[in-house]
Parts: sequence; C-alpha cells; structure tokens
Amino acid sequence: MERTAHTPPGLPVVGSLPRLARDPLRFLTGIQNAYANQYPLVRIDPSVGQSVTVVLDPELAHEVLADRDRFRRPNVGVQEQRRQGLVSSDGALWEQQRSVLDPEFVGGRLADYAEIAGETLDETLTEWPESGTVDLFEELSILTMRVITRSLFSRDTDRERGETVHEALAALNDEFDASVFDLLLPERLQSGVSSEFEEADAVLDSVATEFVDWHLDREDPPRDVITALIDAKADPDIELSENELIDQTVLFMTGGQETTALTIAYAFYWLSQNPEAKERVRAEAREVLDGGRPGWADLSELTYTERVVRETLRLTPAAWNVSREPREPVTLAGTQLDAGEFVMLPIYAHHRDRHVWSDPLTFDPERWAGDASRGDPAYYPFGSGPRVCIGRQVALTEAQFALSHILQHYDVQVTANELDLQPSVTLRPSGPLRAELSART
Repeated sequence: MERTAHTPPGLPVVGSLPRLARDPLRFLTGIQNAYANQYPLVRIDPSVGQSVTVVLDPELAHEVLADRDRFRRPNVGVQEQRRQGLVSSDGALWEQQRSVLDPEFVGGRLADYAEIAGETLDETLTEWPESGTVDLFEELSILTMRVITRSLFSRDTDRERGETVHEALAALNDEFDASVFDLLLPERLQSGVSSEFEEADAVLDSVATEFVDWHLDREDPPRDVITALIDAKADPDIELSENELIDQTVLFMTGGQETTALTIAYAFYWLSQNPEAKERVRAEAREVLDGGRPGWADLSELTYTERVVRETLRLTPAAWNVSREPREPVTLAGTQLDAGEFVMLPIYAHHRDRHVWSDPLTFDPERWAGDASRGDPAYYPFGSGPRVCIGRQVALTEAQFALSHILQHYDVQVTANELDLQPSVTLRPSGPLRAELSART
C-alpha cells in the first residue's frame, strides 16, 4: 500500500530546505532523533526546488546501498561530473574499475601497505618539532599523502606537494560547501564554478599526471594501482574511460589521504577531551610496540586503539552522508519516489541516534568492547553494499598505527574545546585544527 512520507514542518514555499542547507548536521540529527522511531523516511518537499528524501531507518539505508539495479550514485558537484573514478562512475564502467582494483586491496597487499605506513610514520616523526603549535589536520594530511603515494603509486612525495594537495582540497570543499543549496535548486538556477575551483582542480590533475607519466615512461614499472590500471587499459576485453588513469589517481590521492587524516585528527581531538583514554592508548602502544614502529603483526594487539578509532568514526565520520537517486520511479517503504529524486542516507545522524546508542554524544571507546556491534546497521562509516569503500582496511590500519606510534613519542593536545565542523564533500574542520605538540622522553 502506497503512503505519503512524513514531511517535517517548515516555512511556506521552501519548507525545511533552508534549515537543511544552513546546518545539515544539526537538522539531520534532529529529525533522526525526532522521527526515527515513527517513520522509516521523511521527505522535504518544497514548492520550489528538488524534493529530498531522508532515510531514517538504517536497515532501509543498507537496502538502498545494496540495490544497484534501482539506485545509483548521483553526480552531484562539478568534480564528480568531470571525473569517472571509482567513486562517481556507474554501471559496467564501475564494475570493470572495481574488478581491476579489488586485488590491490586484499591479502598480502594490505600487509605491504601496513609496513609502508609504519615506515612513513617513523620518518615523519623525525621531522616534527620537539614542541610547538601546529595545524594538526594539515600535518596529518601531509603524512597520509606520503603513505598513499608510497603504497599505491610507488612514489614518495615531499612536504611542499602534500601542502599543495591539502590546499587544493580545501578549495574544492569550500566550493561544494558554498553550493550545497545550489544542488537542491533547479539546474537553471544553480551557480557556476569559481576560478578558485578551476585552479584547484588543475593542481590535482597536474600532480596526478606526474605520477601517471612516471609509470608510463618505464618499461617495467613497479606493481601498484597505477600499473594495474595501465595493464587493464591495454586489455581489449576491458573498456575503461579515456581519462581513467588520471581520474583514478586523483581519487585515491585525495580520497584516501583526506578521509584518513580527518579520522586521525578527530581521534586526537576526542583523546584530548578524554585524557584517561589517551593514556590507555599510550600505555597499549608502549606495551605492544616498546618504542618501535608499528607493523602488520602488531595490528591485532592494538585492541583499545582500534576501539578509539571506531568510536571516532561513529561520532565524527569523514563520510558524513551518502546520497542515491532512483534510476526510475520506485516504491521505498511504501512511498513513491520519482526517478532522479535526491535520497540522503545520513551516516552522521544514524551514528548519533538516541534510539540506537546509549549516551550517543559521549565518546566511549569501551562501548566497542561491550554492547556495540561492528555489524550494527546504524554504524557504517565506510558506506555499505557493493560500493563500500575499497580502502577501508587500509584507513583503519593507518589510523591505529598513527595514534599508537605518535603517542609513544609525543603528547598531542588539540586546543579547541569544541569542533566547528564543515559538512562539505567530507566532514572537515571549518578552520585550522590547532594542537600543542610536546615530545616525550
């Protein structure tokens, strides 16, 4: 039986759309806690502009994410419309991309990446000052950029290039943040991209092209993600897009770098707010690592550190929202959705749902040793279904290694009492995330 979705109260004509555009985290968490025990979804349906359906039931969210026949990832934003990487591609192209790249993220490759992460961490800490104030997100972005390029592209990168990519991503996120409301307007009313966006996009293209050209210029390049794509493009049975090498390199260079850096940075924020938890991470690191750098064999013993990472991903997931659109008219939870209707799956709100989590706003790593389940449908920081993040295990490993190894040698105290978050492409701090570093002897 078809029924009409509940619509939260709002203003005449525009409804709740301005509240969603102005403060999406507060709005989505508010409707999640207000309506999730009554309705599986709600609809924001203004008289002018695009309808938005918000899925409140996490099991229904997983159903949508698993159903590639009825739902696809919308191309929102110019960056995704231009690039056909693994994140934004669809259909047969996505299937071919995933089949080529999946072998690079399993088995022995994960162990190799873990060793590279440990080595890079060790080298990076020798370059940090004995004490001082830093932008922690920027420092960690440079670190994770080095890990990504060494692991996936067999190339090291210097601090200057890491800073350049970090600044370009900030410009792209600012553009997306400024245009969130645009995305919900009719296309004819949407604003165009800025010159700052074009410049940032060109920077990413230039850096990615350098990595790709380095591989193409070698008769026997090392086996890595770029080489796997080069081999696939040479296979007549595989049809990849014309700009495949550049698009995928940009995707892994930026996505893997930024989301992992955010997770580590936010973990340090939560540990700064919870000094007993910080000391437990440090004590575990000293017991397991004994001052040395972490490696693949240590991962299973860093159990409390893993709980800290998982709790950080619950409260501050870098991927704060996933969106889908029906390929054609569908019925979802008894509600008719039009083809192309914007469907939001609010990960951030599901992770803070008071109907699911006890004390949902409290940072409590021990919940992952007790009642919380990694398989709970209300917890999906890396997405779900066939398009689940391909690098999730790499990100978890790098985050555990970074927290444990850094806290062996430094005290890191984020100075902000509260996070000021910018929900754009990812969930970023709205400005520098200042932290006091102090080397420990």
